[in-house]
Amino acid sequence: MDLKDALREALDFEKKGRRIYLQTAAGTKNPHVKKTFEFLANEEVNHIHEIEEFMQKENPEVELHGAKLDEVQKFFTTTVNEFRGDVDIVEDDVKAYETLMELEKKSYDFYEQRYNEAQDEQTKKFFMFLMDQESAHFTLLSKDLDYLRDPVGFFGKEEQHFFEGG
Repeated sequence: MDLKDALREALDFEKKGRRIYLQTAAGTKNPHVKKTFEFLANEEVNHIHEIEEFMQKENPEVELHGAKLDEVQKFFTTTVNEFRGDVDIVEDDVKAYETLMELEKKSYDFYEQRYNEAQDEQTKKFFMFLMDQESAHFTLLSKDLDYLRDPVGFFGKEEQHFFEGG
C-alpha cells in the first residue's frame, strides 16, 4: 500500500471513529459517557486535520497536537471526579465502548504496519504519533468502561487496597 492510500485509509478510520463517538455522545443519558465521547470525538478531529495536512505537503513536517497519555489520564481523573456517583451505564453504552475499543485497536494495528513499512523518518514519526494516540484512547476507553461497570471495585483495584489479617 502506498503512502497516499494509507493516509486515505487513516482518514477513514478517524472519520468513522468521530462519527461513532458523536452518535454515542448524542444518544447516551449518562453525562460521564457523553463528556468522554465528546472529548474523543474532538481528538479525532485533530487527527483528521493532521492527516490532511500531512497529505498536502510534499516534504511533510506536521506539528502534531493530539493529547498525550498523561493528558488523557488527567481527563479521565477529572471526569470521574466531576461525575462521581453518576455512573448508570446501559448496555448500549457498553456496546459503544467495546466497538470503539476495537476500532482504536484496528487503527493502532494499521498505523503500526504503516510505521514498519515507512521509508523516511518523518513518515515513521507521523505513524508513531498516531499509534500513541490510538493507544491512549484505547487506555481511556478501557479504564472508563472498567470504572463505569464497577466504580467501587475500580477504585479498590486502582488504589491496590489490601486487607491484612490480625
